[in-house]
Amino acid sequence: MKFDLQQFNLHKILQIKRQLVDVIVVCLSSKHLFNAICKVGGDSFRTSFNAESKKNPGAPIIAVKAEGQLASKKIYCLPWEKDSNVSLSKSIRNFVSAAIVKAVTEKQLSIAFAAIGCGNFQCPLSLVAQAMVETAYRKLQKHAISVSFAIEPKRLDIYDEFQKQINLLEQPSQTRQPAEPVKTIAATIGN
Repeated sequence: MKFDLQQFNLHKILQIKRQLVDVIVVCLSSKHLFNAICKVGGDSFRTSFNAESKKNPGAPIIAVKAEGQLASKKIYCLPWEKDSNVSLSKSIRNFVSAAIVKAVTEKQLSIAFAAIGCGNFQCPLSLVAQAMVETAYRKLQKHAISVSFAIEPKRLDIYDEFQKQINLLEQPSQTRQPAEPVKTIAATIGN
């Protein structure tokens, strides 16, 4: 599958709750974002979330039908914990990967993420942006899905870092530095 940068969307607005996408991903560690989603989704959304949480308490992803004024079809709620930088990168990659794989499995065509770890967790912006963008990029090479990142309007530093990481995708791969060591096996198959 050929990767097209048009599959990435970067928004300077925290209107993730109003994104016209199939799936909105909510980090359960971000109480601010979760509460904002619940407010827009209304009591029926919170009730559905609570019911799903009780029905599947150990589920890695709690998928809830979007209700109220939420513009998406579903909301995926995932836990995430901040850790050391090496583990942090891996945990962010796992977070993004799990959500995209679930969306693809459910035949969803678009998914939106807020930048995780950039608010109260104060994670390094470059590490977060690189892990989220590169993971989405790898998944986009295998699956036909559109990925959006929503950034708070006042956080131009976060927006700029995500834009930088997306722009790096246009450069030859040898100029990109992975967030963690990557073992590569290459073979040339020619005509």
